[in-house]
Amino acid sequence: MTTVIKQDIGSNILQIRAQKEELVRAVGVASGAISSKATLPILNNILFQTNGPDELILTGTDLELTIKTKCQARVLLQGMVTVPAKKLSEIIRELPAGEVEITVGKNNAVNIRAAKSFFKIMGLEPDDFPKTPEISTEGSCELSSGILKQCLELTSFAVSRDEARYALNGVLMVLGGTRARFVATDGKRLALIEKTIDLPEGVGFEAIIPAKTIFELQKTISSEDTGQVQIVHTQNQLAFQFGDTTFTSRIIEGRFPNYEQVIPKEQKTTAQLNRLDLLSALKRVSLLTSQDNQSAKIDFIRDRILISSRSPNVGEAKEEIPVDVSGDELAVGFNPIYLMDALKNLDTESVTFSAADPDKPGLLRADGGYLYVVMPMQLS
Repeated sequence: MTTVIKQDIGSNILQIRAQKEELVRAVGVASGAISSKATLPILNNILFQTNGPDELILTGTDLELTIKTKCQARVLLQGMVTVPAKKLSEIIRELPAGEVEITVGKNNAVNIRAAKSFFKIMGLEPDDFPKTPEISTEGSCELSSGILKQCLELTSFAVSRDEARYALNGVLMVLGGTRARFVATDGKRLALIEKTIDLPEGVGFEAIIPAKTIFELQKTISSEDTGQVQIVHTQNQLAFQFGDTTFTSRIIEGRFPNYEQVIPKEQKTTAQLNRLDLLSALKRVSLLTSQDNQSAKIDFIRDRILISSRSPNVGEAKEEIPVDVSGDELAVGFNPIYLMDALKNLDTESVTFSAADPDKPGLLRADGGYLYVVMPMQLS
């Protein structure tokens, strides 16, 4: 049994031993919150803080997103310190496999030892590290980690990168009753997925999750994870707790547009296609689009779909997919990259693609409550 030597936290003395793989994981997760554009030196650091005889807590923040994760370790001396995240990550990754010892002296010098390797880097005072937001779990709800990851993957690529359209710089999450809905749009396309869930009575909210938080959640939640994510909403923050990790993120304050009015209500022409066949055809046709002509023409014919692109001084490409088309024959132009973004993230065997007129949005549907609206492009 390990004897824990208690020290005054203010003395900043710390000594722990942990497996390299566990440190690599924990440092990588906590580093996700750190911004390369941080202007305060302390925001480039991860806070190391011991918690009892066998646990180390790592925290990173950019003041908008805070990520806290637990790391299994043998704690020999209790304490805390902040360590430069980038340099620490580089060192830990290159260490030999096995146990790593980290010792911190009173001057915040961080000594790292593994086998015959030794590094010394300078930390900063933990007292200067921003305080971690405290969020009550009252009124929280749970969502399957698999559902959360899937919903973010099928919508996040449609988030706007235009900082002037602040409310579009994230994914709208709507939870309530038996419904979980995620929506993203950049004005040129809109992705929406809705899942049936079971929430406690009276629990529900709407919030816009920032793009950075979405990216780090997607990266951190494992595809094999079958657990639950506890979600807590306050006036201006969201917390996601899963496993040994907690994300606390500011939400985007602003009014998300009335997305339901964008979804086409009428579709005159419809075709059901194999997803991979359509994706492969679009990939090939997109090779001969250009900056001046980014559109691909999609011809809906009775027994097939023709996809083509043509660029002056470059060439042309044509693809044909045999398929039953219902409704009127129609030719519409779309940006093939936008269609590919949705198709490559889906995992269904088939999709339904429909359109009404050359100047109206197209609609892609897939099993599992997914729809994707794409604005048309003018054909040259």
